[in-house]
Amino acid sequence: MTKTLLKKQLKELYAAYFRSGNSKKKNSKALPIVYALLMLYVAGFLFFFFYNMMESLCAPLFSIGMGWLYFAVAGIVGMMLAVFGSIFVTQYMLFDAKDNEFLLSLPISPGKILFSRMFSLYVQNFLFGGIFFLSAVVVYALSDFATPLGLVFCFLLFFIQPFMSLGITCIIGWLIALATARMNNKTIITSILSLAFFGLYFFFYYQFNNYVQLLITNSKSVGESIKSVLYPIYQMGMGATGDILGFVIFTAITLAFFAIIYRILSLSFIRIATTKSKGTKAKYREKELKVSSLRKTLFLKELSHFTKNSMYMLNCGLGSVFLVIAAVVLVIKRDWVLSFSGSLPGAEILLVLIGIAIICLITSMNVVTAPSISIEGKTMWLINSLPIRGKDVLMAKLNLHLMVSSPFALICSIVCAVVAKPTVLSTITLIAMPQFFILLTGMINLMLGLRFAHFDWTNETFAIKQGSSVVLSLFLNWGILIALGLSFILIPQITPFALEIYTVICTALLAVASAIVYRILTKWGVKKLASLQ
Repeated sequence: MTKTLLKKQLKELYAAYFRSGNSKKKNSKALPIVYALLMLYVAGFLFFFFYNMMESLCAPLFSIGMGWLYFAVAGIVGMMLAVFGSIFVTQYMLFDAKDNEFLLSLPISPGKILFSRMFSLYVQNFLFGGIFFLSAVVVYALSDFATPLGLVFCFLLFFIQPFMSLGITCIIGWLIALATARMNNKTIITSILSLAFFGLYFFFYYQFNNYVQLLITNSKSVGESIKSVLYPIYQMGMGATGDILGFVIFTAITLAFFAIIYRILSLSFIRIATTKSKGTKAKYREKELKVSSLRKTLFLKELSHFTKNSMYMLNCGLGSVFLVIAAVVLVIKRDWVLSFSGSLPGAEILLVLIGIAIICLITSMNVVTAPSISIEGKTMWLINSLPIRGKDVLMAKLNLHLMVSSPFALICSIVCAVVAKPTVLSTITLIAMPQFFILLTGMINLMLGLRFAHFDWTNETFAIKQGSSVVLSLFLNWGILIALGLSFILIPQITPFALEIYTVICTALLAVASAIVYRILTKWGVKKLASLQ
């Protein structure tokens, strides 16, 4: 049975990317190839970025006989990335999966169900943390300090290490699940915790270079601290350099730690997975019945779905949070921005151009419409059976995307205009171009959601975080920005007037493209929506 459950999890992971929701048939053979190339591109970019980071640590630490500290740093950072990348989906994948109650009703032990769920989390931890650790191993292998036994242990640690981060991730997810099991609205708590983790992540990211310098200059004191506080990490570093005892100790501690966490979770799995929020008792009060229009009702349905799912908000609407942060930073650093650009000719239009690029780049992270079809799940037939126009359904989803992105982009554009004080024409393009970009990407992402709809998920997290429509939408949004950026080289002479005309032309192109895509969406999109079951 365990083998069957693991096979089921693998099929779900594959189907989340490569299979359409209205059919059991696979998509075209080209889709897996395209998707694999995109994943390889991202993985390659991250690998070389991490490679350069670790290359600056390898020789200095190994030359003073502290090679174990090099791998300890790689292990710590890799685990942090794995935990950060998996923590937001742990609760949903383990305890809130749609088929938990169904599986528990079958003659299957809860431990086997939990193990299969944890297997999916292991894969995620392996992917998120593995790239960083692999870059450190490659740097080590190409250096003069590598030993055959060290390389063998590094290869084994590549697969053992994720069990440690998996255990930490499961502990945090378990505590969140216990704390929110009977809460009426889990979204607020989960969102606050998630934003806090985001803040910590970016804080450590921007301070990493300082930490590297501190590590090199104070390697012995840092090493002593790790030995006393993070003893398993110290043994992992020793094992990676070829120390047999260190490798055995770390492996034993890691597997024992995972076994304990698995045992604890398996004992409480049924209680948490089947616990429902108490809810509030409704008291009847006689009042006038309010009737809303069909379009408003559909929009409120989409808004309710969005605000009641923290994964939906954080993964598809986080760009709006960054827009607010960007606006605040621009106000605080106003003098620095003006002094930096004051010596440049045509500084106002340059600030406008940079402001447009930053706003569009941040809003490209908002892909609200990409998973909006897939998250309908098994209720898709109900939408198609009601006397509702398909166009109204699609517009409700698009309007949610506009509501999530447009107001915050507008605020950021106004702040940028106040700081830069550009001409009237530049101000218009500063406001209009991001809005047309949001409209265009929202419609394109919705079309991708229709094309790659997937309804066979056991948890909305698969549709929201791992669906092919979401990943392709992000790349396509960036592709539009890259295309607009490359068109910059077509300007014959870089002058303030030429830059102003350039922004006007780009705005017009986005407006025309939006009109064309809207036409396609209301024709092809409506037919595609009606065919989904």
